[in-house]
Amino acid sequence: MSGRIVVRMDSLSVLGLSEGADAEAVQKTVEDALRRLGERLARSPLARAGVRELALERLSLDVLPADELLGARGAERLADELYSALAKELQ
Repeated sequence: MSGRIVVRMDSLSVLGLSEGADAEAVQKTVEDALRRLGERLARSPLARAGVRELALERLSLDVLPADELLGARGAERLADELYSALAKELQ
């Protein structure tokens, strides 16, 4: 029996970017990171453990520098950070 994980977000804030930051690039990176996070969760032990729903009021990440977030591996790094934070919440 495979589990299904549902992650619901009411809002997502990216803080600390300079005014000159490309909002479209930030949005694209975050969307890509969330897609990668979903893929990672679908094949993770968390899904096989039968986790059905996870509700968090707030999930905060440590600082991820803007140049790293908007770099070539930004979405992957953000997905890694989100996955780690979710896994900690389930322990």
